[in-house]
Amino acid sequence: MCMLELVTFEDPYSECKNPAQIFKKVSSGVKPASLGKVTDPQIKAFIEKCLVPASLRLPAKDLLKDPFLQIENLNEPTHNLFLDFSNN
Repeated sequence: MCMLELVTFEDPYSECKNPAQIFKKVSSGVKPASLGKVTDPQIKAFIEKCLVPASLRLPAKDLLKDPFLQIENLNEPTHNLFLDFSNN
């Protein structure tokens, strides 16, 4: 959820009006609406790996080996991974 918030600059489940709605969505396996705002396929895939049920989720050690987190080219800009809300 933290990664999703960092990318979208939006609280996950901000579409919900109260904690009960959030609880219902989370316990039903409904992903936050803000996930639909993530356009970069690599970061979206990584976030989705983090949002699977705990029993199916990779351990943190394995998630840290994900290609998304590997630094390939330090000269390549990373700011394009984040949504641009500077005009709002």
